[in-house]
Amino acid sequence: MKKTLVAVAAMAAVTGAMADVSISGFVDKAVNMTTNTNGASKNSNRSVGSNAIGQDQITFSSTEDLGSGLKAYVNLSLHPDIASLGATTSDVSQVGVKGDFGNLRIGSDYATTWYTNNMADASGWGSGAGQVHSVATQAQPSTNVVIYSIPTVGNFNATIASRSAGAATGAGNAFAYLVNYSAGGFSAQYAAGSVSNPGVFFIGSGLGIQTAGNAVTTEASTGTYRATSTALTYDFGMAKLHGGYATAKNSGNARQSSTSYTYGISAPLGNTPASIGIALSNASYNGTTNANGLKETGYRILAKYALSKRTGLYVQNGKGTQSSPGSFSTSTTGLGITHSF
Repeated sequence: MKKTLVAVAAMAAVTGAMADVSISGFVDKAVNMTTNTNGASKNSNRSVGSNAIGQDQITFSSTEDLGSGLKAYVNLSLHPDIASLGATTSDVSQVGVKGDFGNLRIGSDYATTWYTNNMADASGWGSGAGQVHSVATQAQPSTNVVIYSIPTVGNFNATIASRSAGAATGAGNAFAYLVNYSAGGFSAQYAAGSVSNPGVFFIGSGLGIQTAGNAVTTEASTGTYRATSTALTYDFGMAKLHGGYATAKNSGNARQSSTSYTYGISAPLGNTPASIGIALSNASYNGTTNANGLKETGYRILAKYALSKRTGLYVQNGKGTQSSPGSFSTSTTGLGITHSF
C-alpha cells in the first residue's frame, strides 16, 4: 500500500501547483550462515544480509496528466541498507513521458540481461549462494541511459536502451535491447547488449573467488564487451518451469568469455500461503589470466511463507562448487523477513 504526501511548499511556490508524491518501499533482511571450503581449508561465518528476494529500497514517484493520453512521471529510488549506519546509494531512477506511443525515459536502470536472467531463475532472484548462472552478463553499465519501450503489439513487447558515457573517444558507450513474447502460460525473452572499450573488464565468478590461481580477475580491456541472455518459462498453474542461457565475451586485448545455463521449477504449496523455488545452474569461463577453463555448478532453494500481503518469511539454501581448476565451494543457509509498504 502506498502512502501519498503533498509535494514540498517550495515546488508549489515555483509552479503554482500542488503535486502528489507517492512513497513505496521494500525491506529484505536475513541472518545467514555461510561455509567456505578451499581444498582442505574450511571456515564458517554468520552475517546479516539481503538480496535473497530483493534489496532494501524506498521510491518517491510522481505522475502528471498532460492530456491527449500523455503522462509525465518521475521515479526516484534509493537503496538504504537498514543494517548499516549511513549506507545509502541510488537505485533505478527515471524521468519520462508515456502514452500510446510507448514509454520514453532518461535515468538509470538495470541491464536488459539482468531482467532476463532473473526471469530464468526459478529461485526468484539472480543472486545468492549457488546461483552461478548469468553472473558475468549482469556487468552491463546501466547508468546515464535513454530507454524506450514500444507499446505491446499482440503478444510482443520490446525495449531498447542507449548509454552515453561522456567520453570523447566513445569509451563506455553502450547499447542494449530486450524482446519478450508471452502467450497463455508460455513466455520467452531475449536480451543483448554491448559496451565499447569498457576500460576495466570483469567476468565475475558466481562463487566470488578471488584467491590466487583460481580467480576470475579484473583485466584491462580495449575491446568490446558483449552479453546475451535467453529465458523461457511455462506456467502450468500448479507449477512453473524455468530455463535460461547466458553468454558474455570481451573481444579486446583481454579476451575473456563465459557461458551459463539454469533450469528449475517454482510452485505454490497447495492452498497454503507458502511457495518454493528450486534452481540448478552451471557456468564455465575461458581466456582469463588465472581461470582459463574454470567450471562451476550450483543449486539454490528458496521457500517463502506469506504472513500477509505485505509481510513474509523465507528460508534460503544454496551451494556453489568450483570443480576445475582446484576445488572450492561456498554454501549459505539463511532465515529472513520481508516487508513492503
